[in-house]
Amino acid sequence: MTPGSRTVLRHAGRTGRAAAVLLLVTVAALGLPHLMPGSPAIAALGPTATPEQISAYDAQLGLDRNVFAATWQWIGDALHGDLGHSLSTGAAVTTELADRVPVTLELFLAAQLVALGIAVPVALLSAWRPGGSFDKIATVVTFGWLAVPGFALGLLLIWVAAVHLRILPATGWTPFTEDPAENLRYLVLPALTLGLPEAAVFTRTLRGQLIDTLDQPYIAAARGRGMGTSRLLLRRALRPAGLPLVTLVGIGIGTSLGGSVLVESLFAVPGVGSLVSAAIVGRDFPVVQAVLVVSAAGVVAATFAVDLLYRTLDPRIAHEHR
Repeated sequence: MTPGSRTVLRHAGRTGRAAAVLLLVTVAALGLPHLMPGSPAIAALGPTATPEQISAYDAQLGLDRNVFAATWQWIGDALHGDLGHSLSTGAAVTTELADRVPVTLELFLAAQLVALGIAVPVALLSAWRPGGSFDKIATVVTFGWLAVPGFALGLLLIWVAAVHLRILPATGWTPFTEDPAENLRYLVLPALTLGLPEAAVFTRTLRGQLIDTLDQPYIAAARGRGMGTSRLLLRRALRPAGLPLVTLVGIGIGTSLGGSVLVESLFAVPGVGSLVSAAIVGRDFPVVQAVLVVSAAGVVAATFAVDLLYRTLDPRIAHEHR
C-alpha cells in the first residue's frame, strides 16, 4: 500500500469516528426529553395544560415518535440550517446561536491570550532553573491559584476593579462592531476570570514538558555549539514542548461553546453559556439539544485541527505514521 493510500485511509477512519461521535451525541441530546421522569410537557406547561397543548408540545420535541425517528428528522432539518425553535421565545435556534457564538468565541480567545501570555514566560523561566527560587515561587502560586474557585475569582475581580477602583464595568456587554473600546472594557474582567485559572494549568503543563525537552541530546548539542539561552528556549525547546498546550487550547475551542456558563452568567455576557443556562432553567429543550450537538461538532473540528497542527509543529509525528 502506498503512503498516499494509507493517508487517505487514516483520514477516512478519523472522519468515520467523528461522524459516529456526532451521531451518538445527537441521539443522546434528542433523547433527553424521553429520559425525563413523568411528562416533560406537564413539567413545562403546568398541570393545567390541555391535551391539545400537550400534543403540540410533544410534537415540537419529537416525543410523539421514538428517539431514533426524531433524531433522523432533526439531522435532516439541521443539514438545511434548521435547528428548531426556542420554546420560550419562538426564535429560531440557528439565529440565537449565530448571535451568541461570536461573543463566546471572542471571550474564549481573550482568555487564551491572558493564559498564554502568563504561562509561556513563567514556564520558560521555571524550566530553565528547576528547583530555583523563581521556580519554587511559581509552583506555590500556580498550585494556590488552582485552588481558587472560578466564581470566587470573578467576584473578587468585580469587587476590586468595578466596586473599589471603579475602572471597569462589573457586568454587561457592548458588541465590538458598535464600540471597540467599550467592548474591550467589558471583556477584561470575564477574560481574566477564565484566563487566570487556565494560566496556572498551562504553566504546570508547559513547565514539565520543557524540563523533559531540555534534557534531550539535541538540546545538549545546541548548548555545546554555543547557542544563546533565549534562542535555545524559544527556537529549540518551546516548539516541541508546546504540543500539549496546542491540545488544551484546541479542545477548549469546542468546549467553550457550552462551558462558559458560570462566567457569562456572572458578568451578564450574552454568549452561548448564558443562553444554555436560561434554556436549562426554562426547560427549553430545543436550545439545549442544539448547543450540545454544536459543542460536540466544535470539539470534533478542533480535534482535527489539533492533529494537523501537531504534524506542522513536529514533523516527526508525520514520519512515524508513514
